[in-house]
Amino acid sequence: MSNFILIKGEKFTTPVAKFQYPKLVEPDTKFHPEGMYEVIAVMDASDPEAIRLAEDLDKFLEQHKASLKAQAPATKFKLTDLPWRFEEIDGMPALILKAKSKASGVDRDGKSWARKPALFDAKGNPVTDRYAVAGLWSGTTGKVAFQASPFYTPVIGAGVTLRLQAVQIINLVESGGSGSAHGFGQEKGWTPKGATTTEPAAVPWDAEPIAADEADF
Repeated sequence: MSNFILIKGEKFTTPVAKFQYPKLVEPDTKFHPEGMYEVIAVMDASDPEAIRLAEDLDKFLEQHKASLKAQAPATKFKLTDLPWRFEEIDGMPALILKAKSKASGVDRDGKSWARKPALFDAKGNPVTDRYAVAGLWSGTTGKVAFQASPFYTPVIGAGVTLRLQAVQIINLVESGGSGSAHGFGQEKGWTPKGATTTEPAAVPWDAEPIAADEADF
């Protein structure tokens, strides 16, 4: 059996998380010619909201597996790597989640389409000038809204992809870091108009690439 009916996708939102390797303003085209928006969200594993999110995603996966098995009881399905998992990073247990979405493509009717994730500020207002946050980088904190979408192909196997839909930016960290990170202190002399002496938050540890053990069901 090759034509399976998949369960409907489900929407989720993370609690406040630290972003790693965010591509939210300009998509990654180095490895994805069609463009790919993506972000890794790292959450404290002891956060009740993070625990509940992981439980809900696990439940969604089990529903997907059960649906496939009900349609083909004799088939042995391969489970692909999952885009969420618990992992210890720098001695701290964390829930790591990767959400992504294509920037462009062609639909079934042959029409081209393009899309980008919606961005919101800490107050929930839409970010209308996206290039005002063009330097958004690792260490930024915020929330990620996504849709968990099931998939299955005989070659790849069964799994769930997390389709990035929107991001709320709570604390912005921009690429380049602070002057102190390069050994610079305050000196008398030139500063641009409107500049402040407040340094941005330091970029924290980087998450390891997400991987998951393969399993069959």
